[in-house]
Amino acid sequence: MTMLIVIVAVLVLLNGLFVAAEFAIVGTPRVAIEKRAAAGERIAQRVHQVLTDSRRQDRYIATAQLGITLASLGLGMYSEHEVAERLVHLFEGLGVARYVAAHTLASVAAVALLTYVHIVFGEMVPKSIALQRAERTVLWITPVMLVLQTICYPLVLVLNALGNLLLRLIGVTRQERSHEHLYSPEELAYIVTESQAGGMLREESGRILRELFEFGDLTAREVMTPRVRLAALPLGADAATVTETVRKAPYTRYPVYEGDIDELTGMVNVKDLLLLKSSGAVLTPAMVRAIPTVPETATLDVVLETLREARAQMAVVIDEHGGTAGVVTHEDLFDEVIGEVAEGASEKTSIYRDARGVLHVSGTSRVEEAGEALGVTLEHEAVDSVSGLILTVLGRPPHVGDVVTYDHVRFEVTEVEGLGVKSCIAEVETPAI
Repeated sequence: MTMLIVIVAVLVLLNGLFVAAEFAIVGTPRVAIEKRAAAGERIAQRVHQVLTDSRRQDRYIATAQLGITLASLGLGMYSEHEVAERLVHLFEGLGVARYVAAHTLASVAAVALLTYVHIVFGEMVPKSIALQRAERTVLWITPVMLVLQTICYPLVLVLNALGNLLLRLIGVTRQERSHEHLYSPEELAYIVTESQAGGMLREESGRILRELFEFGDLTAREVMTPRVRLAALPLGADAATVTETVRKAPYTRYPVYEGDIDELTGMVNVKDLLLLKSSGAVLTPAMVRAIPTVPETATLDVVLETLREARAQMAVVIDEHGGTAGVVTHEDLFDEVIGEVAEGASEKTSIYRDARGVLHVSGTSRVEEAGEALGVTLEHEAVDSVSGLILTVLGRPPHVGDVVTYDHVRFEVTEVEGLGVKSCIAEVETPAI
């Protein structure tokens, strides 16, 4: 009886060892292993080789699967019979009349008992340990697995060859399998959210990372300063014009146009304007620095690359007709990720709640941002800004006090600028009972 218990325990432990090895190599944090490997830890270096080489990883997992299969077969073929033989006498003593009936009952009981032991101690427990302590488990178990892999190499080689052949027959390539380890921006955002919920990331760090993942989905049109809101200077502007413009809109750089705002020729630094003011001269082409142009459909990563290549802080955004749609700056891109802390940002952000809890939204805010602040999904196919949304619903220039409702969200205009909305109040409509 003692020998039977020892054999069952050994087979279950072996099964658990291989299960832990399989889950640990898949779930181990690669960054942590890379750091250990770079620090010179030999075992970590071996693990890193397995993680970064799909062929090595295939052999590693095949060895684990082979071990699980052999241990399970051994447990079933040997242990079931031996346990059943010992249970027969127990059931006969309980009054089972015939040996056939007692043996059948003993076989069923043996299978049930071994299945329970196998699942709990050979599968569930080692799997949980391997997933919760993947790094520690893989560092401990890999040397053992590499030795077993060497011993079983011929059989593992045959199994891998047959497996790869079957995968090719159903159209799965090695390259496609390697891509399974890559993550989409949505999956990365989910990982960040889970890490934040688990206390691994601060709330602000998580928010910034999620904004970065969405960075490439936004376009220049969504973040630019529209043409009608530009604080621009004309060529030939005198000191009085410059002083008034800087007073009303204190920035470090200003777009410059010639004749019409559609003809932006470049930008001028406020330091140069101060020199102009002190000398009493006018704004000349020699003071203007060239800036690149980008289409309004350009994504923000393209805009950033354009600004970097041109060594510029500002770019002109061109609409589909070739006219000036607005201007986008480094600060606009920065604001999308970090928030409105750049130059010229108002004391209150574009979306904020006052002391009464009322949500105030600037007209230049994106529709999606307003929806997020309200805790709802808010989108419009034709327009990007809240001002554009209100104009579209109204069908005319807005006035202070105008109220519109779109997708169960109520907007009340509180301030207008030109023909657009400068600010408004937004709230989710409460459905009537």
